[in-house]
Amino acid sequence: MSFQSIDSAVPMRGQVGGVSFDKRPVKTLKPDYALKPVHRDSRGIREIAFYEALKLASQHGGRKGNNGAAVAAAAAMTGGAIDRKSGAPKSAVGQGTKGVINTYDALAMLVAIFVKDTVVVESEHTVVSSWKAMKREIELLRRLSTFTAQYYGVVGQDTVTEDPTESPTVAPSPSPEPRLISTDAHILLSDVTINFSKPCAIDLKIGQQSYEPDAPPDKREREIKKYPQQKEFGFRIVGMRIYDPSHPESDSYGFYSFDKLFGRSLGTRDDVMAAFRTFFSVPGTVYETLDESSLPCDGFDDSMAFSSGQKIRTRVITDLLSQLIVIKGWFEENTALGFYSSSILMVYEGDMSVRSNRDVTNLKMIDFSHVRRQAGGDSGYLHGVNSVIGMFNELLRDSTGR
Repeated sequence: MSFQSIDSAVPMRGQVGGVSFDKRPVKTLKPDYALKPVHRDSRGIREIAFYEALKLASQHGGRKGNNGAAVAAAAAMTGGAIDRKSGAPKSAVGQGTKGVINTYDALAMLVAIFVKDTVVVESEHTVVSSWKAMKREIELLRRLSTFTAQYYGVVGQDTVTEDPTESPTVAPSPSPEPRLISTDAHILLSDVTINFSKPCAIDLKIGQQSYEPDAPPDKREREIKKYPQQKEFGFRIVGMRIYDPSHPESDSYGFYSFDKLFGRSLGTRDDVMAAFRTFFSVPGTVYETLDESSLPCDGFDDSMAFSSGQKIRTRVITDLLSQLIVIKGWFEENTALGFYSSSILMVYEGDMSVRSNRDVTNLKMIDFSHVRRQAGGDSGYLHGVNSVIGMFNELLRDSTGR
């Protein structure tokens, strides 16, 4: 994990999610980095750990690499030896820091295995089963890493404070959760908007609930009150930023935004669909301000269509749909992790004068401070992804009249 200076970083312009008066902003750092503030409690540690797991998995692509990552993890978990030829954990425990089984114990273990002692055989099967499950999870994480921003480490963390309970010279902290992360600590990621001239972005908080299963009752109540419809839709709009210089509320850069309160005001499915139409619409006066040479053939092309009087970026929607379908497939296979209060960030090019790659998009999963191991996977997240896919398909049908 790397530690670097962030003195030259500046607040990100046009951040669409996580904006609050009491929260630190996401920052940008040249040439193409984004810095996300790290929660100073266990949430920050969990998010860093998840990014580190994704990084490990992505660096060990392919079956051979997965074996290596699984072997390393198995050795760390068991403190044991690994058969380098087969790649499997050895039956007998290897070198531990707090003692090694003696020769007689090792001999007794080998005899027990040879005579197929029931308890020992079951334990051996458990180790092998766990090792195979670990390899499957590493492969899933490797695939998921393609839908997350590139992770480079942690910056701004000058030192890591020791746990005060382990030091005899320091009194125990009265806080039940010592803050081991400094105020200036940030997760260093790739900036997913860097390749866009006028990036239009939307943040969708995915899942049927934004609180973890073991959250206290008051936390559950607060989260449910934010957007009761999240149980039905499986997501909520956290923020949108659209490029339209002709809009009366656009800023000096030509953008206008919708915040989290707007998202919470969308009480019906029709309201949400209308919000999506607005996000994907070509600004009404865009062709009046463009030079004729920058217009598509005949003024319009098949990357756009009319819907309720709005011109819709159909190619943009189609491109995002293809990525959502892959994420859907991942969650259909996921049986180990739950994603709570996590988002999907979608970005497309708002500058219609851009000739090349005008309909290119970028879709990334973000916010992993509430990812947890969860048997059976996350049906709530899958429901949300399916819901978004259904609405996007409906947008396309309405736009093309099919």
